[in-house]
Amino acid sequence: MSRGTWWIAVLVGWLAVPAAGWACSCAFPDVGLVEGLKAARAHADFIYLARIHDTDDPSEDSATLEVLESFKGAVKAGDVLRVFQDQGDCSLPLPPGSTWLLYAYDRPTGVVKCTRSRSVLLDDSEVVWLRTGNLPPVPVSLQRETVSCDACDIEEVAGRLLVAPGMPPARRSSLYSGESETRWKAGQPFFTEGGAFTDPSFVVRVGMSREGRAFELTELPQWSHLEKTCERRVQLRWCKRLEFHKGYPPGNGFRCVEPERPQEVCDERRSRKAGWLPMERLPPYACFWFRPDAPFCELSDARFPFPAGSPSLPVLACHRTGPVNGPGRYSCEVGTTPTRVPSEP
Repeated sequence: MSRGTWWIAVLVGWLAVPAAGWACSCAFPDVGLVEGLKAARAHADFIYLARIHDTDDPSEDSATLEVLESFKGAVKAGDVLRVFQDQGDCSLPLPPGSTWLLYAYDRPTGVVKCTRSRSVLLDDSEVVWLRTGNLPPVPVSLQRETVSCDACDIEEVAGRLLVAPGMPPARRSSLYSGESETRWKAGQPFFTEGGAFTDPSFVVRVGMSREGRAFELTELPQWSHLEKTCERRVQLRWCKRLEFHKGYPPGNGFRCVEPERPQEVCDERRSRKAGWLPMERLPPYACFWFRPDAPFCELSDARFPFPAGSPSLPVLACHRTGPVNGPGRYSCEVGTTPTRVPSEP
């Protein structure tokens, strides 16, 4: 086994570990920004900046790259490489026209997901570090946003379409046990997940209201694009009817036939109230630094006050992406300019 293959298969790092069925699972290290950057640079065989070229045949399972700048390994500016996207779900999406910072293993085209490879701008702080040795700003403090809002819950919205006003919302029927199909055939109110005929990047619920009207609910934005708490909204589309498909492929699912124009039934942004908690110390190893300027962090309820009089910049400003209360995940940005902050009570 070569050194690059060993790194991909074994190291708990920025690397892809192909799982059964070509699904791609990733393991990430509990290390800080500087440690993560240095480890990725040390263990990659090739690191370079590349522009993705247009392809003459969009059906080809490959991408053509032109090297713009090389930071490690025997590649140089002007080299044209062809990457075959034959790693299943671990293949990198490389859309034409984009610019990528690529960490490769074994060979210049050995790029996969779950590494530090990502689409970048030419002045990205990680690119600047590889070019000059100047590390990106490293936060010394943390400040978290506190938010509240009237919840816009797609399960509750769907459940209330099934019952009389003032009654508790109905529960969801299972799509895969046959419960939703049985209720649909009987003309009874129900709702269930979207299934095979809906975009998996959205949370979708379909069903029949207590008045016998078919409906489809969609939660926005896409779950992978929800960057802050209290920004969900739900849209309702009435359907002429529902059609049910059973079996594989493509799998169980209801189709909303001839949907009407969407109407918004709730929006958390209308009632969103936000503020900032006082500065606190940054917990060690709480963040995943895939982007040096915008990590994701897992933060507990416990807060550790920042020492009075100590330099507080750069600061990591964090927005909750999960439930309003309790520990959870935050999307954060590194700030290098002072901001007005409340004092500790």
